[in-house]
Amino acid sequence: ACSKIGAYGIDRRQPPGTHTMHRSSRRPAVGSRRRGALIHTLRTSLRRGLEGRPYPPRRGQALVEFAILLPVFLLLLVVAVDFGRLFFTYIQINNAAREAANYAIHDPTNTVAITSQANGEKNAQLQRGENAITVSTTCADPAGASIACALAEGGTGSGSTVTVNVREPFTFLTPIIGSIVGTSLQMNASATAVVLGYAGSSGGTNPGGCSNPVPVFTVTLTSGRTVFADPTGSTPNSGTCNISGYNWTWGDGNTDVGTATGNSYTYAADGTYTITLEVTNQAGAVTTTRTIAITTATPPPVCAKPTANFYVFSKVGKTFTYRDSSTVADTVNCPITDWLWTFTDLSNLQSNAQNPTAVTYGNASSHPVTLKVTNAGGSTTITLSF
Repeated sequence: ACSKIGAYGIDRRQPPGTHTMHRSSRRPAVGSRRRGALIHTLRTSLRRGLEGRPYPPRRGQALVEFAILLPVFLLLLVVAVDFGRLFFTYIQINNAAREAANYAIHDPTNTVAITSQANGEKNAQLQRGENAITVSTTCADPAGASIACALAEGGTGSGSTVTVNVREPFTFLTPIIGSIVGTSLQMNASATAVVLGYAGSSGGTNPGGCSNPVPVFTVTLTSGRTVFADPTGSTPNSGTCNISGYNWTWGDGNTDVGTATGNSYTYAADGTYTITLEVTNQAGAVTTTRTIAITTATPPPVCAKPTANFYVFSKVGKTFTYRDSSTVADTVNCPITDWLWTFTDLSNLQSNAQNPTAVTYGNASSHPVTLKVTNAGGSTTITLSF
């Protein structure tokens, strides 16, 4: 007998001569078909994954997801823009407050000019503020007590302070943020500075006995084109009327705020420059000038003194001719420029000739003669008798 295994594992034994039905001609059961379809689907998915081929997109689902996320994205975008505007406004009013305070230290009661200064800084930005600003000022004495700004203008020294406050309303574009903080948010900034030359407290009086300062300075060439300007001779340099400011104008278009101990300055080119010093105290400002020549040309050589010497060139009876034989180290740059002969036996007769001739004496004795030679380095003298 032959043994046949069915398509699904059933062992049927057939007697000899019995016809056997092939598996392809037999219809599988329903459950078998479903298992075959599932295996086919899994094989297809695995093959697509290995080949990197996605399933066809589900366009309807993507559109729904985009429609849900779009409002959230737009909300985040508007919030980012709002906070950028908020930060810009914060920087803007802080700059305006600082510029206004810098002006107010000279004139704390001039609210119109202070406000104009703040608005000028606000409008000078690349993008102007959205709303108008409100500017106010307050003043205080050195102890921090509030005083009227008009009282900060009298008296001795500095010490009173002026504070400039700048306010600007800010409106959010995002409705959600606006509903939380309100339709308008007040942005505030302030800057404080010391009032220059004004009283440290109310009731002060102008200093008595102060007179204009006296500017005095010296200029020393330290190296090359660098000079040192020393103003320590300026007065007064102590007490209530002490000099409070030193300002230099170097004569080449440049200026410097100086100190009481002096300033160094280097010129860019040779030339003649007029240096101006302005000194200031509570009585006012006074200036003085000095002119200096700056040159970096090669300095003249340092000359050595010549060595004096001479001899008798000829003698005829009592008549002598002398010749100079003095020497000098640098004959080109340091030549001898002056000769002075003194003939002692001829009542100290003198001559400036380099080589005196026809010097006649009254006797045939030995006669002392002195020669002095001079160049840029100095003079030397020798006395010889012939």
